[in-house]
Amino acid sequence: MINMIKILTENADNVYEKIVQCQKAAMEFHENLQNIGAKEGLKERKLQKAVESFTWNITILKGQADLLKYAKNEALENLKQIHYAAVSCGLNKPGSSGNVESSKPRRSLEAIPEKAAE
Repeated sequence: MINMIKILTENADNVYEKIVQCQKAAMEFHENLQNIGAKEGLKERKLQKAVESFTWNITILKGQADLLKYAKNEALENLKQIHYAAVSCGLNKPGSSGNVESSKPRRSLEAIPEKAAE
């Protein structure tokens, strides 16, 4: 899971930028789509269908970009939670962080014995 989070967080920004570039290019192409379709001989109904399909595909690109951004944020949050869980269980490597106190294992939540009355 940690490896998958690492891969996602390392590649998400580049993939997001590529999706956004494709979306922008498609939007520019979309402006001339009616004229291009008419030049290619598409009639009213087929031309309208082609434009609607193309518009839908642009919408899908935007949705996929948003999902990728959301997935990256969720992955980073999961990574934080994994880190905090490892620290609280004493599974972190001593000396791996700059904070010496965080490398000490925490006491478990055992019952504290009461002092005998004298």
